Amino acid sequence: MKCIIRFFTIIACCAVACAVSSCHNDEPGDPVSDTSRTVLVYIVATNNLGSSGFDSADILEMEQAIKAGDLAGGRWLVYRAAADGSAPTLTEYTVDGNSILKTYEPGALSVTAARMNEVFDDMKSMAPSDTYGLVLWSHASGWQQDGLADNFDKVRPLSYGSDFGKKMNVTTLASVLEGRGFDYVYFDCCYMSTVEVAYELRHAVKYVVASPSELPTPGTRYDLNMRHLVDGSESALIKAAANTFEHYNSLPSAIDRTCTMGVIRTHRLDELAAATAAIYDLTPLPHPGENVTNYRSRYSRQGKSIDFGEYVSALAAAGKLDAALVNRFNKAIDAVVPYKAATEMIWDEYPVYSTSGLATYVFNNPDDYDVNGYPSLQWAADVVGSHHVR
Repeated sequence: MKCIIRFFTIIACCAVACAVSSCHNDEPGDPVSDTSRTVLVYIVATNNLGSSGFDSADILEMEQAIKAGDLAGGRWLVYRAAADGSAPTLTEYTVDGNSILKTYEPGALSVTAARMNEVFDDMKSMAPSDTYGLVLWSHASGWQQDGLADNFDKVRPLSYGSDFGKKMNVTTLASVLEGRGFDYVYFDCCYMSTVEVAYELRHAVKYVVASPSELPTPGTRYDLNMRHLVDGSESALIKAAANTFEHYNSLPSAIDRTCTMGVIRTHRLDELAAATAAIYDLTPLPHPGENVTNYRSRYSRQGKSIDFGEYVSALAAAGKLDAALVNRFNKAIDAVVPYKAATEMIWDEYPVYSTSGLATYVFNNPDDYDVNGYPSLQWAADVVGSHHVR
């Protein structure tokens, strides 16, 4: 969900999380469904978000939304690993109250493929549905990973979740989600709207909803967005992302008025990859221009995450590339991102010149390629390695 707690942003019950839903094709032995959509909110709160009570605040918003009738036609499940280290639970929230469906082994990490697979199996057996949506709630750091899957002993993994300091690689997340029938994943997390993350998940979900920048800690307004997450259509996901953005953009204090959001159609990413590779083939390092939005504003220039659309446009302009290549790229990215929004500033300190709804890792020299497991990503293999870094 959020990256670094900023207590000055704890205003109202703020916003950033939408869950993405999914189509499910019945197979022999699948439970019979009488529900249009089951939404699973996967909360890893064994960190400072949980100890500060943000998970409890979000659950209260969920309960308020259900009382308001926003769950009609759907089921709402929450897997919660709490900050106190107690046994995680899978709970269903209904108009008639809450019921714990399962209590899990305490002490086992929630950011392993084994635990996530177990929870997904339980969701399908205990709350079968025609379609499924997933919200991932925790800290996150985008594509960065160690390339060692679930090996926590040698190197600290990065990407989704913060479970007593451990995180799940996005490559592991993709392998767990693929074939699970989720239409979408809504990241109530920081930094997950990168072209690298979206491309990794393109065979696992139809939509990714996320922020390319750091998000204020309160996260999504579930009382505003539950109905849209249960709906799960493209228009509903866009509305959920817009609700999140508009909430933060309307705050009176400039330092709290910070938010970036994007909705990504993953089935259009192969076209974007081909259009990007064609430009990367003709644009050597280092990248040009300073006036490119930096989404990791507190990080050094080397290794930062910048706006993907701005970056490619700057490369094309510096290389004086044929307009046909640029038009092909612009058409492809517009097809991938049906919704994008950003406040004028990030934390009232760093400007957003424009936003494409996607960020990307930027290289200043070829040595920057081999960091934090970047070569293990499909985007690196298909688009970057043989085209842009040489």
